[in-house]
Amino acid sequence: MDVTADPAPPAVRGTGLFLALVCSTQFVLLVGGTVVTVSLPAIGAELALTPGQAQGVLTAFMLTFGCLLLLGGRAADVLGRRRLFLIGLAVFAVGSLLCAVATSAGPLIAARVLAGTGAAMASPAAMSLLTTVFVTPRERSRALGMWAAVGAIGATLGNVIGGLLTSVGGWRWIFLVNVPVCVLAFVAAFSLVPAVPRVPGQRLALPDGLLATGAVAALILGLTQVQSGAVLLGAGLVAVAVVLGGLFALLQARSADPLLPLSLFRTRTATAFLFVLITAGTSIGSYFTSSLYMQDTLGWSALQAGLAFVPWAALIAVVAQVVSRNLHRVGPRLLVPLALTSVAAGGTLLALSLRPGATYLTGLLPAFLLLGLGTGAAGVACTVTAMSGIPRRRHGVGAGALTSTQAVGSALAIALVALLAQLGTAFGPAGDAVAATLAGQRFALLVASGVALLGAVLAAVVLPRRVPPPAGPGADVALSPPAATPLT
Repeated sequence: MDVTADPAPPAVRGTGLFLALVCSTQFVLLVGGTVVTVSLPAIGAELALTPGQAQGVLTAFMLTFGCLLLLGGRAADVLGRRRLFLIGLAVFAVGSLLCAVATSAGPLIAARVLAGTGAAMASPAAMSLLTTVFVTPRERSRALGMWAAVGAIGATLGNVIGGLLTSVGGWRWIFLVNVPVCVLAFVAAFSLVPAVPRVPGQRLALPDGLLATGAVAALILGLTQVQSGAVLLGAGLVAVAVVLGGLFALLQARSADPLLPLSLFRTRTATAFLFVLITAGTSIGSYFTSSLYMQDTLGWSALQAGLAFVPWAALIAVVAQVVSRNLHRVGPRLLVPLALTSVAAGGTLLALSLRPGATYLTGLLPAFLLLGLGTGAAGVACTVTAMSGIPRRRHGVGAGALTSTQAVGSALAIALVALLAQLGTAFGPAGDAVAATLAGQRFALLVASGVALLGAVLAAVVLPRRVPPPAGPGADVALSPPAATPLT
């Protein structure tokens, strides 16, 4: 059993510059996943991509990123967080450069996979470095608030950035711009990022990581197949994901040094992982549906649709900072239900606004503001609460688990919202394709809003009233009782 005490927080030359470095790195990594969406037509035209190849270019990064996060987090704990952060940056930069110079589909997809692998190493390493440096409750809340805000903005504004770069310099610049940014971050890391000692006595747990990776990959691929109409294949892949996930849980329960100690999930703080999933799913579902509506029904360009989300992203940034400064006074049990209620209200208002002649200021903008308000508040509160129950020596794998939860929630939401929208077309008038499509989108949004509202009720019951101090030494020992906030 691992009973090693948590190390003292490392000394950092400039905490503000350090925070800016790790958060800006997360921004670049998340933009890397969504930036190709707007540029895909230009890429497809130049490289003569088939529809299947275009889908591969779109999903290769996020699929790799989502699948390898847990293993990347454990590697950060075992191999050293600064070391893996630097390696991840280098791999992401090389992958981006290879994307920029690709001349056909195969090399481009392979390069996207390489970039996703680098991101899966750098992202959990960066987050675990952040929570290792900022150890007091107030400092950690503010740092994680910045982290959550920057991540949400990066995921939201990827389309805008992709559209601007493609319009100005061509699609290859959406990848080329990552190279100098990563080089600067790599150089800055040597002076700003502390060398956190490796956790002694831990193994990489590669078999465990491969099981977790296979489970996440099968789930995401299965949902993608269901979304595209291959229901039987998709259901089979989801079944494989369930089996692999069950084997992973069994292995963790029996291992003396598990990749993801199950005892970490026996506390009230761990229930925040569920609400990370709900928040990511409902907000991305609304984002995905409204993006389709603006482009397919209102006839906006992808860049125009991306710019429409700027107020949403800006409000997330503002709310995240306010919440991070007041979370320890208000508490997640009060804040998260209010935030998810705002998400539910925004989704419902958005559903009611979907019509052929809707205007942005009176129809979409109010819904986007409610969604941004709820997403920003819930994202910070759930992130801080979830990480508070994880000892510092486990922060790499904890960060990987948290980010993987967000990625799976997003993939799950897109697939389910698309399926619900397809089923919901039955509520529209026969013979009117536009009206049927809008009816399906309304149905999907209302279901997502219902999930957010149910999440609000559940959060008011299971989340702790206050965020506890960071978990102490031995809190993650597999056979010991939980040392964080009790369930009673």
